[in-house]
Amino acid sequence: MSEIAVPAGYLAVLGDVVRSREHADRQDLQRELRDALDLANSRAVAVQPLALTIGDEFQGLYENLADALEATLSIRLSLHPRADVRFGIGWGPLTTYDEDRAPFEQDGPAWWAAREAIERVRTMVRQREMPRGVRSVLVTDGSADPGANPSARQVEGLVNAFLLCRDELVAAMSARDAETMRYLLEGESPSAIAERQGVSLSAVSQRAIRAGLYALRAAQRELEEAFR
Repeated sequence: MSEIAVPAGYLAVLGDVVRSREHADRQDLQRELRDALDLANSRAVAVQPLALTIGDEFQGLYENLADALEATLSIRLSLHPRADVRFGIGWGPLTTYDEDRAPFEQDGPAWWAAREAIERVRTMVRQREMPRGVRSVLVTDGSADPGANPSARQVEGLVNAFLLCRDELVAAMSARDAETMRYLLEGESPSAIAERQGVSLSAVSQRAIRAGLYALRAAQRELEEAFR
């Protein structure tokens, strides 16, 4: 697959836990969220690793779109179905005023776009005839004016089409589905997963087919080939 020409810039990721105030044990939720961020940081290369900011909010910064998308997927799979997370991903230039205080003294279109993206997620889930599982949106700098940067607009559309389908698949997963998906993304074979879970190879394969896990793994790999 040939590489896609993409605009220059950084990918700012903002995230928060959906309905976190309704969680029975917020201290336990914070611990699980920290563990999920640590796992995502170990799997995806970040300019600024994902870190908690205020309450149940977190943020990170990436140079590569595939890494940003892998990190967001890893977090959702780690927490699913105990908690759900929404993401705003912004792509654009970045200004750093003080390197020693990053990300607190950063500004620019990448972060503005990420904030717009997470607001779009909140709006979309309230609209009729929209997937109930939508949790992730990419906004690129200048997307309000499609003529300003056609390549950015095209990437935004393609990635958001992928995210709509990805989020809907994740939303429909059971806890065991999400665990299996996480192992598949880490490169484990179905036979190794079966041994880890104490089930038959046939059970793992049937689960992966039924829940669309193989399809999601293949789609993620296509993105990695295109953007890495």
